[in-house]
Amino acid sequence: MKNIVQLTDYQVFNEFLAAKVLNFTIDKIYYELKEAELLYPNFQKWFYNKVIPDVLQDKRKILLEIRNNEIAGIAIIKNSIEEKKLCTLRVTNKYQNKGIGLRLFERAFEELDTSKPFLTVSEEKYKEFEKIFKYYGFELTNKIKDYYRKGKNELFFNEFSK
Repeated sequence: MKNIVQLTDYQVFNEFLAAKVLNFTIDKIYYELKEAELLYPNFQKWFYNKVIPDVLQDKRKILLEIRNNEIAGIAIIKNSIEEKKLCTLRVTNKYQNKGIGLRLFERAFEELDTSKPFLTVSEEKYKEFEKIFKYYGFELTNKIKDYYRKGKNELFFNEFSK
């Protein structure tokens, strides 16, 4: 009977440790994405209350590019019957202009099984992505004012592509 208790204690410890590692990883991912809060109010709430539960239920995926044991880039994708969406893509400052963004786009295309995923970008960030959007032939399909922030446009790409 003692072996069963020890095994159970070990299993409980491993589950606790796994949960701690998972929480640390989730918080580290959020830390690298947190500046999105400046352009997308409630980004933190969306990340923790929507993205993480959806990842755990296989409704979304978080794609990571790791270099030198640190996060170099992150993409969050949603692959459902209704939508194939690239929700978020960010390359950390240290790894910008090193091909990480292209790698994340390519991985997202592969996971979503499309080279034209639906995505939106704030008007302030468009110049940063314009070259890559043209490279991949993304089509501007809509522009909505006040979508996330009053007085600002959100640009929609590939809205009807599957």
